[in-house]
Amino acid sequence: MGKNILKKTCVGLLFTGIIVNAWVNDSWATEKTVESKGQDKISLSLEDISRIGLENNLDIQIAKYDAYIKRTGLEDSQSVFDIFLNGQAFYLNDQQNSDSSLAGTKNISNNYSLGLSKTIPTGTKLGVEVADARSASNSTFSSINPNHEANVKFTLNQPLGSNFFGMLDRGQIKLSRLDIDNSDFSVLERIEKSLADLQKTYWQLALRLEELNIARQMLERSKKLYEVFARRNKLGLVEDAELFALEANLIQNNIDITIAQQQLRIAQNALLLALNEEDFSLDIMPKSELTGLIERLTAKDILRTAVNQRRDYKQAKNDLEIQNINLTMKQNSLWPRIDLDASFARNGLEADQADAWQNVGEQDNPELYVGLSFSMPLENRSARSKKQKAENEKAKALLNLKRIEYKIIVQIKNAVDAVNMYTDKIKAQQQILDLQEKKLAYEEKRFSNGRSDSDTLVRFQQDLLAAQRNLAQSLFAYKAARIDLKQAANSLLDAYWTGKL
Repeated sequence: MGKNILKKTCVGLLFTGIIVNAWVNDSWATEKTVESKGQDKISLSLEDISRIGLENNLDIQIAKYDAYIKRTGLEDSQSVFDIFLNGQAFYLNDQQNSDSSLAGTKNISNNYSLGLSKTIPTGTKLGVEVADARSASNSTFSSINPNHEANVKFTLNQPLGSNFFGMLDRGQIKLSRLDIDNSDFSVLERIEKSLADLQKTYWQLALRLEELNIARQMLERSKKLYEVFARRNKLGLVEDAELFALEANLIQNNIDITIAQQQLRIAQNALLLALNEEDFSLDIMPKSELTGLIERLTAKDILRTAVNQRRDYKQAKNDLEIQNINLTMKQNSLWPRIDLDASFARNGLEADQADAWQNVGEQDNPELYVGLSFSMPLENRSARSKKQKAENEKAKALLNLKRIEYKIIVQIKNAVDAVNMYTDKIKAQQQILDLQEKKLAYEEKRFSNGRSDSDTLVRFQQDLLAAQRNLAQSLFAYKAARIDLKQAANSLLDAYWTGKL
């Protein structure tokens, strides 16, 4: 299913970019060249990876289906207002002996009925039923034999106590909607986390590429230094031991490149896996660079954004609303069950079926029924315990809302502090790198004047290599910290997510 997804997506993005804006440097474009190894080389930006990942990442697809499954619960709760169709038909041929001479020895009945019933949001249950019955008997006392009875009946049931005017029915639907909203928040949280992990994987790839470039640069330095010492060794100006040390350093630099290449491939495979791409021969190269705008931040504005966008905070407010509704429903459950029942019916009785139905509308022979019933447990312990539980759950939900408010403040502050710490660290490490480059350049100048040796030069090269690696790793850590900050503020997904879940 995931085979060649990345290729197809990239080609589609390139085509779209050309159609929409041919003169813009298309951030969605993919440069595909076939190397001698037969690998497809694709250059992608962070935006490309993010949008492709939102479409193809399996964790994200699974999370979406969890939301879709949860939403089916709304129709289930709304089914209380469905229209029900009821019907009945039977035939009776009764020829049993009877102790009454008036009943006759043969009685035949054909009965048919069809009805509709529906509960409306006020809790009122309305019904209508039409019935037709044909009776025939050999009894001599039947005034109309055979006869047809047509009947039309309207019914009404209205709760006046528990479920007062449909309070419980409507409450269940509100709870279902809030529960679905909370499910959507949780799913979006999972999607945003998957997106954050994907972007970190992308920057991890950029880091591995930078480390490979650093290792190659160091190899070039080592080669030049070895060549200088080799020429001087032929002239008898340096000892063999120094040349041996430089040769060992050269071999070590080649080993470092091999390791860096393997680490780069591992990072590429991790990104392909996150994109659900089955073609692991693809060679993804990051278009976005680790270097960029490095700045300190303040938590004030970010906190304001976080409070408005944090999904766990919205979910906690929904939980509080759920407990408010639940408490209201449990308080209503304390009431006795009081039902108002009413019905109105008219019938027609004739030997002919058509005449019987005509009499239903023409003759004034109604049946009107109005009744009131109630029931309630005298101790009512179950309803009281459920109400007490609802009160405690509401208090708990309120405390949880406060806890999340404090949690947001702490998380945003910590995330901002982390970004600022890496900002300062990068500036310091950039200074260290500059000093290491100056130190090595100065020592190379001393060597040209015959005032240095191979051990010092190799050691200074290693110091420069360590400074370059430390700076690259701090740049990666800064990118990861910015991602963590956006995730903590729930603003990462908004930059790439369009439409509804």
